[in-house]
Amino acid sequence: MERLWSGEASMKYPKQWIVMVNIEDEPNTNKVIGDIFLVTPDKDEAFTRSKLLGYSMGRKYVFEGFNDTPQIGGLELWCQ
Repeated sequence: MERLWSGEASMKYPKQWIVMVNIEDEPNTNKVIGDIFLVTPDKDEAFTRSKLLGYSMGRKYVFEGFNDTPQIGGLELWCQ
């Protein structure tokens, strides 16, 4: 497992779903740091794995990496 800040992980794994475990809050910087447990393109897999872990690996955080796709009203715009 790799230990990263959530923002750094978001940039390292763009458009991927990240499951982070052993979450700690950095009080002086307002950043969240944790161990990367899983990186997957499947949102359902990420949330399922997170549920299966329960509390065995401390606090968990599931989030999507940086996504630069323009969106309006929840719809993604695809330019061709």
